[in-house]
Amino acid sequence: AYLGDPKSPPGGGSDLDLSLLKRGRDSKCETVILTDILGSRPDPQLKIRGAPKFDYMERWYRSVLTVPGGRMKSVVLHDILDENITNTYTTRDGAVSFRKVDISGMDPIMGLNDLRFLLFEEELNKHPEWDTVFLTDIRDVVVVHNPCSLVEERPDALFVQSEKSSMKPFPYVRGKFEEMGGKYLEWYDAVPDQTNLLSPGLIGGKRSVVLKALDGLNAVMTDPELASRKEGKVKINFVAANYAFRTNFDSKNIVTGSPLHSEYWAYENRTDVYFRHK
Repeated sequence: AYLGDPKSPPGGGSDLDLSLLKRGRDSKCETVILTDILGSRPDPQLKIRGAPKFDYMERWYRSVLTVPGGRMKSVVLHDILDENITNTYTTRDGAVSFRKVDISGMDPIMGLNDLRFLLFEEELNKHPEWDTVFLTDIRDVVVVHNPCSLVEERPDALFVQSEKSSMKPFPYVRGKFEEMGGKYLEWYDAVPDQTNLLSPGLIGGKRSVVLKALDGLNAVMTDPELASRKEGKVKINFVAANYAFRTNFDSKNIVTGSPLHSEYWAYENRTDVYFRHK
């Protein structure tokens, strides 16, 4: 279910832009952003060499602190940041905090982009007081407005980013489902052409909904019957999210597109959305 046209033009003083600005300022609810910086284990996909500097997360960080109306709380799970970074950029009001995690005892064959969702689920389970929660990438995401009022309108919905590309036909996506094999590949082959491709770089909603999404996603990635697991490498979060979300949620309860997020990989400098991602 699209809230609007995902291909709508960039905003710039539009009625929608001003409406989101007013809603963000006037809303009384709070949003928790959960993100990560992991790098203590080699992962060519992330291309992290040593402890990242502040510029790795600067755009995300500054955006969180300048959301109109505030009421944003962000937690960065990390295993590699220097203390001078975490001490310097932890805010006194709790708007941004850092929590160090130890992944040494976690599944050694899972890529870090997959492993983070196990950490997210663990962290969410510790905080029943959180209400609206979004999980985001950190290097290339900008928070434009507080999305809690949007979530209040659809409390049973999963809010998730989608890409311009469809799941089919897409050789790369099929190749990743082949890595999963079994029922997952069968499901992919049965998916209608032009089904939009979801992206786990932005996931949110009510805490209970996000936990349901994470439970489904992590069940897929830890499935002992995964073909890729039997081969000793699990890097499937991208396609696993599509399977998990579409089999655990009715399509009418999957909200994506504008005004939730900008067009992925379009590098749109727009303010009529809640999140910009690349």
